[in-house]
Amino acid sequence: MGEGEQVPEPPGAAVDLMRDAVQAAGFGCAPALVRLPLARLPLALAHGDIDMTPLGEMSAYPAGIALPRDRSGNIDVDRAMHNTLVVLVRARDRLPASTDPMQYFKSKVLGVALGQGYTARLREAGLKIDDGARDQARTIDKLQLGRVDGVVTATVTPEHVKRLLARYQGAIVQLPRPLLNTRVWLAFNDSYYRAHRQQVEALWAWLDANRNRLGYTVQKYRLPD
Repeated sequence: MGEGEQVPEPPGAAVDLMRDAVQAAGFGCAPALVRLPLARLPLALAHGDIDMTPLGEMSAYPAGIALPRDRSGNIDVDRAMHNTLVVLVRARDRLPASTDPMQYFKSKVLGVALGQGYTARLREAGLKIDDGARDQARTIDKLQLGRVDGVVTATVTPEHVKRLLARYQGAIVQLPRPLLNTRVWLAFNDSYYRAHRQQVEALWAWLDANRNRLGYTVQKYRLPD
């Protein structure tokens, strides 16, 4: 995930979390990283071009993808990584604290940084999305210039959002009501899962036990205040 074919080092918080999980689950090797456009990830995984990748909620998953299952055979929501999406707005717009972002932004434009896994879900909910900016800082620039009416961000941790907003010295604020709750799983190619079931199940169990770890991993990647 990201721009270009080369994987940067450090590669990002989610990749760091994947590396930690692979090591803890006893795979005995570090994951080899490749970059693909987000839209290609599900099919690349199903076809075996890659062995694992984070996948968000989808209305249907291609055959050939293994996700954690509960005892009834359903996708196990308890073993997902959970996050909450909130909306940042201009303070001068003076939106009431009671504003329901899902309803209010049906007639507005929401900015989302390029390549976010939840963008398709927001569009399916009837929201007009501008995802032309390559990162969050540039998306917030659009908000300040009036080109979008709000910016979607993942909370990760409450401190993460507070530090983000502090850079704008009160000009940008967060709407109190959340936009959406999201789930992400570390999904595997089904053939790979069947060949390494013990390690994959151990990895999913580790992620479940360390579900709050991503928020703290993200902090080392934040821009200086």
